[in-house]
Formats: sequence, structure tokens, C-alpha cells
Amino acid sequence: MAQKAPVECPVCRESPAAGEQLEDHLLTAHTKRKLATFIVAETSLLVDGDAK
Repeated sequence: MAQKAPVECPVCRESPAAGEQLEDHLLTAHTKRKLATFIVAETSLLVDGDAK
């Protein structure tokens, strides 16, 4: 039987604690600025590719 890979936070590359949802981890472990910086960086990659 195939197993799902454990969920990994895209910001810190850590797995949330046992029983913790990714959304809860993002809210408690990361500041708004860190989340915004991550979103901007990811969006820039999608829009511009690896050109930067």
C-alpha cells in the first residue's frame, strides 16, 4: 500500500508537530513578514522564472 509523504512546511522545510495541521504551524511558527516574503519570492519565480 502506498504511503503519503509527510507534510512539510514550504517556509522552513520542517514537518509540523504530530497532530498539528500545516495551517496552524504556519500561523504559530512564522511571522506575517516571513510568510509575505516567502509568497513574494514564490510569485516572482512563477512570473519571472529563474531569470533573477
